[in-house]
Amino acid sequence: MEVVVSFPSFILFLLLSSATVSFAQNYSVHLHFYFLERVVGSPNATSVVSVNLHPESPVGGFGNIGVIDNILLEGPEPSSPAIGRAQGLVVYSDLTGLSAMTALNLVFTAGDYNGSSLAMFGRYEPGRVSDRSIIGGSGQFRLARGYALSQQVSATATTVTAVFDVYITYP
Repeated sequence: MEVVVSFPSFILFLLLSSATVSFAQNYSVHLHFYFLERVVGSPNATSVVSVNLHPESPVGGFGNIGVIDNILLEGPEPSSPAIGRAQGLVVYSDLTGLSAMTALNLVFTAGDYNGSSLAMFGRYEPGRVSDRSIIGGSGQFRLARGYALSQQVSATATTVTAVFDVYITYP
């Protein structure tokens, strides 16, 4: 059986297909929250070094790999309501400093985005604003794209707190 498609029918199909795609609704969201890390050695640590190639150097020695399961909070205080977790890897890949490559899932467990997550990838630079890419998501954030800006706002002997501003677009 041979199927023959006329040129006008094909053009009509393309026009209707592109019209459907162009009318798709996209949402833009700005999320503002805080990230609480309990460092290695503190009770209930949320950050550990799983590969330590340089025991004599700080945690951020070149080639070291860390795993995190940090808390996402509404506000900067440790007693603020938790809205989720930041789970993933930190790979210290900078020969000249403490900068690291991060691959994280921001998993939301409360609020409007409960059950959704964002996949974030990029460079963390201590003492500076870190600019990382949002490369996807799940749940309400499926196919999300955007970026995240973060910066440390406080540190103690046992905790590090950072502020996150995440700007995303999703269908």
